[in-house]
Amino acid sequence: MTDMGTRDAVAGHLRQKGDAVTGLEMPALRAAAELPHDGAHGEAGFTDLAADCAARLRARLAQPPRASGDWSMEPPGGGCSCDLCGTLRAFLADPDRRTFEWPLAEKRRQHLHSRIDAAELPVSHVTRRQGRPYTLVLRKTDALFTDEAEARARDQENLEWLAAAWNLGT
Repeated sequence: MTDMGTRDAVAGHLRQKGDAVTGLEMPALRAAAELPHDGAHGEAGFTDLAADCAARLRARLAQPPRASGDWSMEPPGGGCSCDLCGTLRAFLADPDRRTFEWPLAEKRRQHLHSRIDAAELPVSHVTRRQGRPYTLVLRKTDALFTDEAEARARDQENLEWLAAAWNLGT
């Protein structure tokens, strides 16, 4: 495969992956911007990658900010489809529910602890050790709002940088 074929294959693959790749595109574009300006930007296909990344950022920024009382969050993708994880997904998706007290045996609590930690969800999860079975107490944290606000600010900053560095319109 030629360099252009490889470039086009990589760019096509990135376009299929959705927003998750923005975290990979931005460092690559920042590094590419440091390359000598002998036409390498366009020749290496970085202009197309920058335009793709900018389009992703614009689409995210076009979404309205989270409402102050909206406690819903995207459940972790993939992985487990057990009843416990189904109940967890329902709790996470509920915009009005912030806490959930759930009596569960140890193994079941451990499963949920691991799922929440693996997904790095803004949910505290502690075990209240009273009665039997003990109760898993889930609480959506304010990080849900602060993380999202920081992400929006970062997206805006990245979009402005892309427009300047790669001659893209904002």
